[in-house]
Amino acid sequence: MPLDLLTRLDPLRRVQCPYCFERFAAFELHVKCDSPACETDFGRQVEDPILTRTYFGSGADSMIRSPWWADPRRDARRGLRRHLDWMVLPGRLDCPACGNATDCRLCPRCHQRLPDAAISGRPGHITIFGPQSVGKTTYMTVVLHELDQRFGPERGLLLEPIDEEVRRRYSQEYRDVTYGSAMQGIGVGQWGEVSRQAHMPTPPLEVNRRVLQPLVYRVKRRGASGAEPLLSFSDLAGEDWEMNFSVLRREAGHLIRKARGLLLLIDPLRIPQVARDSRVRLTPKEAIAPPAEYREDLSKLAAFFDRTPVKVPLAICLNKLDRWGPLMAPGTALHEVATSVPGELGREDSDRLIHEEVRAAMRRWDQLSFLEHLEIDFPRHRFFACSALGDAAQEEEDSPQPLPTPLLVDRPLLWLLKQQQLIR
Repeated sequence: MPLDLLTRLDPLRRVQCPYCFERFAAFELHVKCDSPACETDFGRQVEDPILTRTYFGSGADSMIRSPWWADPRRDARRGLRRHLDWMVLPGRLDCPACGNATDCRLCPRCHQRLPDAAISGRPGHITIFGPQSVGKTTYMTVVLHELDQRFGPERGLLLEPIDEEVRRRYSQEYRDVTYGSAMQGIGVGQWGEVSRQAHMPTPPLEVNRRVLQPLVYRVKRRGASGAEPLLSFSDLAGEDWEMNFSVLRREAGHLIRKARGLLLLIDPLRIPQVARDSRVRLTPKEAIAPPAEYREDLSKLAAFFDRTPVKVPLAICLNKLDRWGPLMAPGTALHEVATSVPGELGREDSDRLIHEEVRAAMRRWDQLSFLEHLEIDFPRHRFFACSALGDAAQEEEDSPQPLPTPLLVDRPLLWLLKQQQLIR
C-alpha cells in the first residue's frame, strides 16, 4: 500500500532493514515493480546485482534477474523531481516494462522488500546462537509455535509473517519437520508417510547463505495503536560457530552486532560434570561429542562488538531440562519442573529463582570462569532453563518422533521482548 503523507514528508528519518539490519535514510529506498506480469515474465526482468550479492555473496558466477527496479534519485524520467527526494519521498513510479504504477520499496543494501512498518518504526531482532547440536533450530521452531498458539494470545500478542515467503519458510523448513505436516499424532502426512523427524543440522554459510535471511514477523498487540513493530529471528549454524568462526564473523556478524536481543543456547550434557553423572543416559551421538567450551563461546560473542561491556541483553538458556533437571536437588524449582507437570509459576518470582538455581548449578559444574566473564562483559544477562521437546525427545533421531511437550521455552523470549519494550 502507498506510504501515508506524514511518512513521505519525513524522508530524512533513519530506517533499519529487518533483514540485513543496515540503517539508512528513507529517501535512499529503492523501488521495484510488483506486477504479476513482471514477476513471471523473464524477458521483462533486469539484472539485480544487489540481490545477487545478498543471496550468493560477492563472488557469484551468475546474476539474479528480478522485475524492474530503480533508485528513484537516479531515474532520469523524473527530471528535476528526483533531486528533491530529500524533501519529500516519491509516491508511485511507473514501471517502464509493463507501465503499471508501483510503490513497492526495497532496502538499498540487500534489496529485500520492506513493509510500511519497517519504514515507520524500528524493528526488534533476536539472534539464537550456540555450539552444534544444542537444539537451536528446534527451539526456534517450538518457541514460535508456542508464541503463535499459546502464550502469545494469552498476553494479547500475535505474530504475523511479514510476507508469504516467511510463512512458507517457517512452514516447510521448521514447523513441518518438528510437528509433522499433518499436525496430528506423530505427524503422519497426507500420503501416510511419517513426516515428523528430527531436524538436520543447520547448513553452514559456505553451503547455504539463506541462513542469513531471518524470519520476520509483524507484532500485533491488543489495544495498541500506531505502526506494528517488526520482530526478526535468526538461527546461526553451530558448525560455523565452532569451526568456521572467521567466516561467520565476516558474513553474519551484523546478525549479532545489530541484534536487540541475544539468546545463547547451552547443552549441559556437554559439560563433563553432567555427562559423567551415572543418572544421565547419553545418546550415541552425545556420548562422542567433545566437551563444550562455553567460556570460549563468550569470548567469541564479545569479539563481535567494538567495546565491552556489551549493552545488548543476553539470555543464557540451558536446554534439555527434562534430561538434566532431575540432577538438581529435590525441592528446587528446576527439579520440580523437570520431574513433573509444572503448574502455573509466578513469572517474575520464578524467573529470578530459576536464574539463581542455574547460576548455582554452573558453579557446581566448575564454570566459574564462564560466570565471571559473563558478569564483566555481559552484565545485562539472565539465566533460563527449558526443554524444547520435553519428554518427546527420542534417542534415535531417525525414528518417528512424538510431538513436542515443551517446558519453559517462553521465558527467555518474553524477557528479551520486554527488554526491547515490545511487551510490558
